[in-house]
Amino acid sequence: MLTRLVLISLLTYAVAVFTPSTSNGLTLDEAVTFALKNNPDFQKQQMNQSASEKALKGKKSENYGKIEFLASYGHYNLPRTLAPLTPSSISLDPTAVPTTKDLFGTGIMYELPLFTGFAQQSSVEIALLEKEMAETALKLSREQLIYNVKTLYINILAQQTQEEAQRQYYSTLQRLYDDIFLEVKLGKKARVEQLKAAADLENARVQARAIKGNINILKATLASLLNKGSIDTVEEISITVPPSGKIDYTKNIEELERYRSAVLDVEKKTKLMEKSSAAYYPQIVFNGFYGQNFGPNDDSNRNEGDWNNQDVWQATVNLKWTLFDFGSRKNTQQVASIRRLQSQRERLKTELDLKKSLNEAIIKIQMAIDAFHSAETECALTRETEIIEQTRFTKGAADVNDLLYAKARNQLALSRSISAKYNYLSSCFYLDYLLEDGENK
Repeated sequence: MLTRLVLISLLTYAVAVFTPSTSNGLTLDEAVTFALKNNPDFQKQQMNQSASEKALKGKKSENYGKIEFLASYGHYNLPRTLAPLTPSSISLDPTAVPTTKDLFGTGIMYELPLFTGFAQQSSVEIALLEKEMAETALKLSREQLIYNVKTLYINILAQQTQEEAQRQYYSTLQRLYDDIFLEVKLGKKARVEQLKAAADLENARVQARAIKGNINILKATLASLLNKGSIDTVEEISITVPPSGKIDYTKNIEELERYRSAVLDVEKKTKLMEKSSAAYYPQIVFNGFYGQNFGPNDDSNRNEGDWNNQDVWQATVNLKWTLFDFGSRKNTQQVASIRRLQSQRERLKTELDLKKSLNEAIIKIQMAIDAFHSAETECALTRETEIIEQTRFTKGAADVNDLLYAKARNQLALSRSISAKYNYLSSCFYLDYLLEDGENK
């Protein structure tokens, strides 16, 4: 009879605590979708990707040179000719040569780098790597956001389940207190037992309020991630904790974006080191200019005051080659080499950290599974103990301390079971995050 009573009580309690209620609250998938659409940090990361694409186009455009409009004005103390002249052109009619003290000039110049020591090519390759790094960073940011949303969501569910269990516990203590209060009035129980029950009742009430406060904090944090005003309710999700077993994953470290990001950084630093070598090569630039110089004739011209203009154009190829710079180029190249070595060490550290984190994630999942099944067993045993102590207390064979201890022990086991259940799901989410599968799960 006692065994049947225990089973019925356990079933009723489990249904009351763990059965999801029907509601129209926010679902986990909706929360993830909303965050990916509205989270400001993620939107900023998307802008970084767009910026890297524009930067790459800009570096490629530099291969075609640039066209500039030029304009100038100069006032001189001595007259200037509008364009350089040969002696023969001056000797024909010196007074007809346009000269001015106020010289205006306008024109268009086209400048094209012909050879930069491969610096321009390296700049394009670096911009391409930065674009790939921005894409990788966006994927990682996406996974981080999904993981944060999922973690907050299940923490809210865990706290809500804890709150429901605490309310049930408080109701049980309230009924016990009411029974003891009545028996004290009838002279069947000592007042000290009423005081003990009242103390545990007050503690249960405070615990329930603390859990409620935690829920409000978690909801506010989730609402911030979603860029949403507030969150009223969240939908329950089904959680099935498997028996203990081997947990494995199929992805290699080299397939993960975190590792790829570190590899890309090594490649970028290598290109920067190669770019620093460009300073040892000559720089060759083509320059073409067409324009007009104009101004009023000065008193040396027979047509004083008349405005004249003169077409001017030129096409030049300039070479600049630094022969000695007191070690500046060498130091720049050495710094670039050190940066490359640092990025190689960072790649190795990333690989080791990923291996460690993956092992930790698997161990945490196994620990959560063991903790859940252990807590479930303890919960059943402590519930049976509570029923026995309740029977003994009712018959006067035990004092209220034994009953309150049994109830508290059962509540602690129930709380541990709830925590382990959601810790298991949280650990699974963490493993998905490390494997960058959060969006696919």
